[in-house]
Amino acid sequence: MHPDVSLIFGGPSSEYEASVSSLSNIISSYIATPVEDRPFALKHIYYISPHDGLVRTATFPDRLNPPELKTYISEIFLLKGEGLYAAFDIMATRREYVVNLLHGQFGEDGGVQTLAALSGLIGTFGDPYVASLTMNKFAMSSFVSALFSAEIVRVPKTHLIKPQQMQDAIRISSSFRLPIVVKPNSLGSSQFTALFQDALASKEKIIDLLGRIFEYDSTALMQEFIPGSEYSCGCVVSSSEVIALPVVKIENPSNFFGPHEKRTITAQQKTVLDRDDPIGEIVKSISTMIASAVGIRNIARFDYRITDQSEVYFLECNYIPALGSDSIFNQMLHHHGMTVIDLISFTALNSKSYARKAHLIHDTELGLR
Repeated sequence: MHPDVSLIFGGPSSEYEASVSSLSNIISSYIATPVEDRPFALKHIYYISPHDGLVRTATFPDRLNPPELKTYISEIFLLKGEGLYAAFDIMATRREYVVNLLHGQFGEDGGVQTLAALSGLIGTFGDPYVASLTMNKFAMSSFVSALFSAEIVRVPKTHLIKPQQMQDAIRISSSFRLPIVVKPNSLGSSQFTALFQDALASKEKIIDLLGRIFEYDSTALMQEFIPGSEYSCGCVVSSSEVIALPVVKIENPSNFFGPHEKRTITAQQKTVLDRDDPIGEIVKSISTMIASAVGIRNIARFDYRITDQSEVYFLECNYIPALGSDSIFNQMLHHHGMTVIDLISFTALNSKSYARKAHLIHDTELGLR
C-alpha cells in the first residue's frame, strides 16, 4: 500500500528559489495527472520560512487548478507558523512520506537529516552523515580519490582555504597551473564561483570574492580549472540497486559552468547522451559506484569534467538535486521515462529509509557480567 505523501520546501538557504521551483514542478505535475492515475495522495505542504525559521503547514486541497497554483503557494507564506522541532514531531505522527525539497544549507548538509532522524520522520532525508559528507566538496573529493585509481577518476588539484589564510591566497595560487577556479566549499548552484585566468593580475578580485564566500561558508576552495566539457549523471537508489539516469553533457561558449551560465543555460546547451555513448557508460558506471559506496538512499546527482583525452575528473555530488521543470535532473528523468511523480512514488515504495542506530551499548551486549 502506498503511503500518503507530503512536501517540505523553503528553508534558510541561498538555494531558496530552487526549492520553490522544485515544489511548483511537483505540484504542477501532480494536478496535471488524472485523479484516477495518481499513485499517491498528496496530503500536506510544509513551508520553512527563511525569515523566522517557523514551519507553516497547509493541507493540500482536493481540487487545485493550474492557474490557482501560484496563489496557493503564496498563501502558505502567510499562515501562522510553529517551531521547527514541534512541527517535525507532528509530521512524524502523521506517518506520511515527506519529500525533502530543502536545497542547500540545512536541507542537504545533515541538519534537517539529523532532525528527521531524531523525530522518526520517514521520507527522502537520508543519512545525516552522508549528507554532511556530500555537501563538503573537499571531503567528498577526497572520498572519491580514495575510492578510485587516477586511471579511472581524478580530482582537480585543490587547496582548502580558511578565513585566516585569505591574504595568502595569491601565494597559494602560484602552485597551481593556470587558470584557477575559486568557489565555496559547501554552497550549491555554483554561487560565488569564478574563473581567473591570471591570479596575480586578479589579486584584488580574488580577495574580495573570498571575503564574500566567508560570509556564508566557513571554507573556500582554490582549484585548478580542467579544460573539457561538463557532464552530469543522476542516480535513483532503491533498497536493492542504484539506477543511473541518462547522462547530460553541458556545453557553453565560455567552457565554464559558473553561476551566470547556470542561470542562462539553454536547452540546446544540455545534451542527453545516447544510451550506448561510451563516455556516458563510463560516467554511469562511476556514478553508480560512488552512490553505492557513499550510501546514497534516494537520489543524487554527480558532476564531472572530462578532457579531450577522455580523462574523467570528479567535481561534486548534489545530494538533493533540484527538481524544477528546467532542471538537469528533471531532464534526466524525462529521458529515462519517468516524471517527478513517478520518482516520488518509486522512492516511497522502494528506497530504504534511514533509521538511527542505538548509541547505548549495554553490558550484556558486550558479553560482560
